[in-house]
This record gives sequence, C-alpha cells and structure tokens, in this order.
Amino acid sequence: FLSLGAAGPQSGELPSEIVHYADTVLHNGQVLVADDQFTIVEALAIRDGKVLAIGPSSKILKMAGPQTRRIDLAGKTVVPGFIDTHLHSAWVGNTAKSGLPLKHTNKEEFLQGVRSYVEKAKPGEWVMLKARRDTSYYTVTRHDLDPFSPNNPVVIVNNSQEYVANTRALEIAKIPHDTPGYIKDEKGEPTGQLGTWASGIISYEARPWLDLDKAMAEQKEVFRKLLSVGLTTVGGRAEGQSITILNTLRRRGELPLRVRFAPELLRLNPAGEVILKRLGNLMDFGDDQMKIVGLTLQSVDGVISEGNSMTWQPKRQTIDERDPFTTNGQWKWEMFGPIKLNLPREKTEWMNVMLANRYGWNITSMHSVGDWSNSKTLSTYAEANKEKPLQGTWGIDHGPMLNAEHIDLMKELGVVPSYYMLAIGRNPDTAIKLYGADAVHRMTQVKSAIASGIRPVAEADTLVDPFVRPLWNIEKYITRRDEKGRVWGSDQKISREQALWMYTNWGAQYHEDQSKLGTLEPGKLADLAVLNGDYLKVPEEQISDIPVVLTMVGGKIVYEGDGKPIQLKAEDNP
Repeated sequence: FLSLGAAGPQSGELPSEIVHYADTVLHNGQVLVADDQFTIVEALAIRDGKVLAIGPSSKILKMAGPQTRRIDLAGKTVVPGFIDTHLHSAWVGNTAKSGLPLKHTNKEEFLQGVRSYVEKAKPGEWVMLKARRDTSYYTVTRHDLDPFSPNNPVVIVNNSQEYVANTRALEIAKIPHDTPGYIKDEKGEPTGQLGTWASGIISYEARPWLDLDKAMAEQKEVFRKLLSVGLTTVGGRAEGQSITILNTLRRRGELPLRVRFAPELLRLNPAGEVILKRLGNLMDFGDDQMKIVGLTLQSVDGVISEGNSMTWQPKRQTIDERDPFTTNGQWKWEMFGPIKLNLPREKTEWMNVMLANRYGWNITSMHSVGDWSNSKTLSTYAEANKEKPLQGTWGIDHGPMLNAEHIDLMKELGVVPSYYMLAIGRNPDTAIKLYGADAVHRMTQVKSAIASGIRPVAEADTLVDPFVRPLWNIEKYITRRDEKGRVWGSDQKISREQALWMYTNWGAQYHEDQSKLGTLEPGKLADLAVLNGDYLKVPEEQISDIPVVLTMVGGKIVYEGDGKPIQLKAEDNP
C-alpha cells in the first residue's frame, strides 16, 4: 500500500477537483488569532469561506495557487471580525418603532410639536413620535390630542414604553379595558395614557409596518456603515418587522453580515404563554447567517442619560427642573408621575421571565442600567432558576452600575453581562450631575467581572459615530478615559487582549457560536477585519484612530476602503 502511494501521481497531475488551493492568502502581517492563548502569527489562508491554516508567511504562501488572491498586509494587523452583542438600533424596523423626535420644554410646546407633525401627515396616516419623560409629558391625555387629530392615529412614546395615544389610535388598537397599563380616569373613561402590556398592544399589534422594499434599502445602508468599522456579527432584540426585513435580505442573499437576534415575543405581551405554546421552542434556531439567541423583555429601567435609571441611592439632582424624578429609583411603576398603572411592570413583564424559562428559552438583550434594576433583573433570574435551571446564555446588558454583589450573583447563575462604555467614555458629565463623581468611578466594573471568572462581552448600543466603532469602545475599556481626557475608575482598566476578546472570542461564546466564530483558528468561518496599524503597540489613547481598511465575512470581502467609516444619512442615524 505504501509503495503504491509513493508511486502515485504527483500533485501537478491530479485532477483540479482534488487539488484545491486556498482562495485567499493574507501574509506579511500580524494576525491576532484571539484564541485563549492569544496566538499571533504572520499569515492565514482561507478556503471555502473558512480559515484553512495560520502560520508564518513562508508556510501559508505555499497554499496559494494560480487563482488564489494574495493580500500583502505590509505589517497591518488582522483581527477576528468584531461582534457587537447589543445593537438593536441597527435594525431599521426597531428604529421606526420609536417614532420621530419631539422637542419640548412645556406642555404648550409639546402639543404644538405634535400638531406640526399631524399637519404634515396624510389623512389616516399613523403619527408615531418620541418624547422625553417630564411633567409636561405625563399631563397630556387623549383629550389634548383629539382636537387637532380626529382622523390620524397619534402615539407618543418615551424610552420606557409608556405611551400617550389619541382616541383614533385607541379605536384602532382595540385594547381590552382590563389590560394592565390601560389607564382610566375617575369616571372609568380611558385617558389615552398607556403602560406595560397596554402599550405593547399599540407597539406590536396596532402600529402599521414600513414599506418593505424601502426598509430593506435603508437596512443595507446601515450594514455598510457597520462593515466599515469592522463589525461582522451584530446582535440585539428584534420585533417582527425587523425580523422580516432581515430574513428577506437573507433569503435574497443580500444580508452582508451575521445577525443574532432575540425576538420580542414576550416584550410587553399579555398573551405570552399563548404565544410560547403556539410557537414552541426555537432557541438557537437558524443558520450561520441569521440565528435566534433567546428572547427579550421590557426592562423596569430607564435611560442613564435622561436620569430615569432605577437606582437605590437618591440622585444628587435632576437633569433640569422639569424632570419629575427627583428621588431614588425605588418608586413603584404604578406611581410614575401622574400615571397610576393598575398593575406594576414588575408583576407583568417579570411574569414573562418565568414563562420564558418554563418553556425552555433564555433571555438576552436585556436592558438594565441602574443598580436597582440590576438587582431586580438578577433576582428574577434567580427566582426562575429555582423553578427550573436556566438553559443557554442569559444576559444583562449595558451594565454601568453592575456592582460586586451583582457580579457574584451573575457568576452563580451563569449570567453574562454585555457592557457599554457610553456612560464613561462619551461624556459622563450628566452621570456626575445625577449620581456624583464617586459613582462614576465605580461604573462599568469590567475588570472585576473578568477577575471573577466571567467572560463579559461588548456593545455600542448606538449607531452614532464614533461611539459605534468597536475600536473606540476597546480604547475606553483599556484607558477608562473620557472624551475630555479624564480617567474614571482606573482600577477597572483591562488589557488589550481582554478588550479584544470581549469583541471577538467572548462575543462568540455569548451567542454560542464559539465553534464557528470569534477566533481565527483553522476550521472557523473567515470573518475578519484588517487594521492599518499595530493594535498591540500603538499608544493606547490612539487605538480608536486605527483605520479599518478591509472587512471579510465568510472569506468574502464586504468592505474595502480608506479607513474612514461610512457615514449614514441623518434619517438612518438615530
């Protein structure tokens, strides 16, 4: 047998079907494999969309054939494609659901702003607007909106999914009057103010969908932006319209990056158990391009920049005198402003946490900012775990106020935090005003989480440049320096290796893709970004300035440019 093998045909005589050289070779550079050993090599070969081999250039170049594309890196750095675990603002459908911005400082300005949008709308067209939470917002009822919007359904949304709807919108939505969050006055008549499950009916069942073809074109433009900053996998919660847009692109072969999404099946849903029984369990259902990674819910929390995050300690002061939230976050949801909900959100949405676990689902893309919200979210996870051990990856996202107690509970439950650096890295002046400088120093305790054995992941939670860039966030994890040069919580600085793992290796583990993505090991999908600079040696405060000059997904070049991120049109950049 051995002699026959030795006497067999040489490679030059073999049929082309047997001889299959690499499709692409990248050589003469620095390839950061991002495996657990943080292996560094000079070159890698790609074949059939996967990493064929890694090693010195002399070895890898031998795998190139006549048709192989050779890319001389000339010293550039190659990293695995970046993975953002919470970027639902990238979905055109989710962005549209939030509504157009409404600016106001008092009730008169509020109503005038609504009127101006209604006057521009076509007869019968839905008018969805987004407003800040303040006293003027909470005193508006349908009776204020109806005089100038008798035919157009009008809904004003805030960041916590508490709505104000006019009579026409209520007529179309047909919300059962006993639905939690359906607010009535002393006479038993609807006020148009909605919360919890009642607002969910408006958001998910009554609101019309976008024009699909137009939405897909806008979605592809957003993805071009993400590819230009080296992102190859994007995760986040997604409602039905977004899933339809993304899946239509996938079926047409026009989805340029990988999508990992948590459907909003239970989010603000009074019929959660009915849906789960009809649908069945689809955890991890999908393919390499698009996959379900759990379910998501509406948080009890607000937004840190607006001062309505749920915290244990009283806030030092509010954003301005119009902000009604002047005390700590222990207030009950049924007592928010003038709105009195007939069932607090913690007894509606958290019922759905139990349902998700009971039917075998996991929870990801779970917004949580304040330490009170973190405690409430994690204690509910723990309650579900007592009934039935948690399955799959459970997440808690944003995490600026996750503390040592939360880290211990996450470690015990196996919950993975998805952190962003916006609260510190962008401009923490608002957080300083609300919570004090000492609190800001304690925010985003990534190093403590890593030291406990947790492998946290990274997110931007915005499409705004430069904050959407993985390298901008990576720099902030490493330096803890804000845009004004101030350093916050220097004891929580992490290494360049750890910051890269958060956006690659550990991100893949979060989505349970570790066998296919996250590192540039042979056999894995060839998702990568080429950086025009030395990631390991450039001064740490210049990491965010390293240009991304090439991005590949599955061995296919999907972006090649001068390193300047593609800018979105204003309407695509919320």
